[in-house]
Amino acid sequence: MIKQNKKVLIIRCGLLGDTIDATSVIEPLIEIYGSGIEIHWVSKPGIGDLFKYDSRIKKVYKLRHTKLPFILNIDKFEIIFNSLLEPYDLILNLEIGKKFNDIVRFSRASVKIGMPYQYIPDDIFKEHRVEHQLRILDKHSKKYNREEASPSIVGADEHEISEKFNIPKSYIVLCPTNSHIGNKNHRGYRSWPEKNWKDLISKVLDKTQLNILLVGNKDEKKYFKTFYPLPNRVFDLAGLTTIPELIAIMKMSQCVVATDSGSVHVAGAAAKNVISIHGPTNHHQSAPYSTKNNNVKIVSLKLPCSPCYDTDVILDCKTNRCMQELDASYVMDMIYELNL
Repeated sequence: MIKQNKKVLIIRCGLLGDTIDATSVIEPLIEIYGSGIEIHWVSKPGIGDLFKYDSRIKKVYKLRHTKLPFILNIDKFEIIFNSLLEPYDLILNLEIGKKFNDIVRFSRASVKIGMPYQYIPDDIFKEHRVEHQLRILDKHSKKYNREEASPSIVGADEHEISEKFNIPKSYIVLCPTNSHIGNKNHRGYRSWPEKNWKDLISKVLDKTQLNILLVGNKDEKKYFKTFYPLPNRVFDLAGLTTIPELIAIMKMSQCVVATDSGSVHVAGAAAKNVISIHGPTNHHQSAPYSTKNNNVKIVSLKLPCSPCYDTDVILDCKTNRCMQELDASYVMDMIYELNL
């Protein structure tokens, strides 16, 4: 093992799901460098809250304007300036775009992996994002247990969260929204229709004794009014939870149901059982990463035209059949299989 007290900067400044997938490099780095490693992370402001209770991450740099060059960007300049005073042993750039090349070029570090020095493209149709992040790490070292390399996140205290929200026992979490909810164009095609969510709620209430927790961020809270008046055993927590609180809620759940979204990746890293609903997006790349610690089930109609996201096919699609025709009974069958 390499000597301890190494200092590493990780650059992964994407959305919530992207960042969670990137946490798969944390334990390998600790295995490579030892428990004395000091890890800093470059993140978006809101996403940086993911690491609030994670003692493995010593500092989070929250970049507000990623496209601005460092000479006009106080956040980037701070990273570079601090590295001049205390150089990094390793900068691991997990991004494949050019927005963070200036940070890597001008920061001081003994070793720099990834862009702009190595372009390691991802295969969006065959490779999970976790595998891509690990391939970038492999350019530095493969001296870690690949089977243990998976997304890992730390939530708030479960007992405190149960008391704060008066969480009922034995519940399922439903995540009806995603970052493109409400979009009328093809960007909104990953959403599952409201009528299907309502049907699923009715089936869960009729066929099981489970309570239902609805979760989403504060910007989506208006959307949740579509489920009102709430039936008995259904609780709306949209806009009320922080990311660490959501982690704790999902960890205590019996199951989480979500579409391709940041929430489904929180579930993949925290919950025991996850049902991930996919239509236009490629579940091989963007579903929760399957590990020995979770049980991920994919629900999809598997139409010949799917997946079509980020292709010309979706631009010509007028009906969004893959999600419109995916009946709630498909999801309910998956819940039955879990024997909750």
